[in-house]
Amino acid sequence: MSLVFIRPGVPMGIGANRLAFYAPLAASTAAGSSQSLPQIVSNTTAWWDASAPTGLLGPGGAPVTVWNSGGTALIDLTGGGTQLVPFSTPSSSSLPVALPHLCGLLGGVGFPVAEPNLLQPALDPSAGWQISGATINSGSSWTWFMVWSRPNWRQGTSVDGGPITLMTIGSQPILQIDSSGGANRLVLFPGSGQIIVTTAMTRRHTHSFLLRYTPVSGADLWLDNVQVAQAVQPSGASFSGGVLLLHDGSGFGAAQCWFHEAAEWSRSLSDSDVALVLSYAGRWLRGVRKGIYLLLNGQSNAINYALNDGAAGLLAKGIAWYLGALAYNVLATTGSPSSYTMQSGHGIYAVSTAGYPGSFVQDPGDGSNPAGWQLGADGQAVQQAVSDLPAEDIADLCGFIWPWNETDSLRQYSEYATFEAAALRFLTLLRTMVGDTSNRIPLVWWNAIPYGSADGVTMHRQVVKAIASNQSQNVIVGNPQTSDSNPRGSTWDPATGVATGGDPSHRDSADNQRFAMLAAPVIAQRLSSGGFADSITAIPTVMPEAGGPSIAHVYRQTSTTLILTIVHDSGTDLKVPLQAAQGLGFAVMDGGAPGNAGTIVSATACARVDSTHLKITLGAALQNPSSACQLFYPYGPSQIGRGNAITDNFSDIPMPAGWDIGTDLGASWQLDCPLAATFSGIPLSDSPT
Repeated sequence: MSLVFIRPGVPMGIGANRLAFYAPLAASTAAGSSQSLPQIVSNTTAWWDASAPTGLLGPGGAPVTVWNSGGTALIDLTGGGTQLVPFSTPSSSSLPVALPHLCGLLGGVGFPVAEPNLLQPALDPSAGWQISGATINSGSSWTWFMVWSRPNWRQGTSVDGGPITLMTIGSQPILQIDSSGGANRLVLFPGSGQIIVTTAMTRRHTHSFLLRYTPVSGADLWLDNVQVAQAVQPSGASFSGGVLLLHDGSGFGAAQCWFHEAAEWSRSLSDSDVALVLSYAGRWLRGVRKGIYLLLNGQSNAINYALNDGAAGLLAKGIAWYLGALAYNVLATTGSPSSYTMQSGHGIYAVSTAGYPGSFVQDPGDGSNPAGWQLGADGQAVQQAVSDLPAEDIADLCGFIWPWNETDSLRQYSEYATFEAAALRFLTLLRTMVGDTSNRIPLVWWNAIPYGSADGVTMHRQVVKAIASNQSQNVIVGNPQTSDSNPRGSTWDPATGVATGGDPSHRDSADNQRFAMLAAPVIAQRLSSGGFADSITAIPTVMPEAGGPSIAHVYRQTSTTLILTIVHDSGTDLKVPLQAAQGLGFAVMDGGAPGNAGTIVSATACARVDSTHLKITLGAALQNPSSACQLFYPYGPSQIGRGNAITDNFSDIPMPAGWDIGTDLGASWQLDCPLAATFSGIPLSDSPT
């Protein structure tokens, strides 16, 4: 069934706030076809479908065409004009919003609210749905079908422990599900004669019900494809009135669920029609659903990333989009004296040579092997923060995120072995806190930001790479490039790529958010392969897996010219923007080695040769043989700056249907992936290949 348009973007109206639809006559009503529900089951009174954004009527009277848009009502797609409109008590200004990937690639509509202290997504506790101008009663025959998803328990009110109501007629609840204060029941006709049809309703779920009623036979109920009640008569007084969905009519009586689809028939469906509806409903993935929960550790940059810039929330939301997860949350706290996950200025352990503290693991100062170190005050605070979580939230934890290197990058290069062992020790203790005995939960670390000493940054990058190379540790680099960022609060000219001023020890807000968006597909791929996926179990292979292209080979063409061979991750071409053309970030260590560096020769130009090669021009001729020279991108804490890194062309690549994140979550998510920083120097070669 399709809308009839009188000109582009303007649908045909047929009066009474109704829109014109067109559908070819159905040659068959075979279940499993691509037909709409009214085509499959005849004489459908009303049908509302939020699987695509066009099921929502926009404020201007035309259907919404893009996700994340607010609307005014769900359109009756039979063309009958029975809109499903918001119902709020107390009155709420929340508009229904259409969101994607809530159940596989299918979407839904709900009332999201900005409540950072609640589990995400937070939905308005006052808002549900009512049928405009329609009433039903216990003296007539009717059938209702609905699909919904519950992302979290009821939250944010004084009645959070009470049940949620799926359907209300007049003032009588017809179907209810227990919330956190109940016993996981689905109850038909709640009250003195109620029928408990199951005790297996989970906190997070997607389900459908089909309720068929006649005055003589009573009610038959199907949960998903299973009949769970038959010939049940409502006890007590008869019911009559308007229909509410996902609301019980009382103050803050909303179910706080996503609406997916519903239909009404002013008759009792036949058994054959019921079978057709149940088969059609198989388009929805129904049953137990999952949420993702990320735990962040770090110091001041992590605090900015998580609490001040909202990047951790963006990261979780992006991962949920890739995995089709129903909920997305972050444990990232600071400020309490004994319960936190991040502490400003603190490394994994104390940086004695620079005078910085840190006790996520405690260095006893006796030269002992870090593999035997115990949690210090910082680590114990993390342990307390984790233990304060409900067990069901701990069970959702699926990623440790470390946007973390600052004071650890001030260490001596000679601390390599100690730092590596200490990082692994804290990771082991962290996994013990959450009961991960098999290293199932990945650690996601970033390539060091441009802060620290040259030897310290190089040491940090090499340790991260070494740990990530050990597959048994399940460690990945979420952002292989972070030097393409600006000092916090700096003034940036996007036309030149030049940033002035700001705090060079902290990354700017826009960059932290971009880091999150770039890391989301990388982390999602690892979580998917680790069994953490929810309603989407296969991410298209076109998506980034490593986070961007990388340098595979450096050919010394002359003493001042290098040819770089680039291996792509998800892109197919290279871009050399702004100051990248001046060779910014590329440097060669001419002799020496990290910890005993030789002369650093910076590049003065960079040019694209073809889709997998770059030509680098150096500012001075190299003096040592190629085997004694190493290319860095960048060297130590050198800053490349926002917009100045070599990138691929990922944002230009067509996406499979349903996988355009820029369309679904916003244009800011449509990014090219930067060329990965070098974790260690890449030796130069005298061979082109």
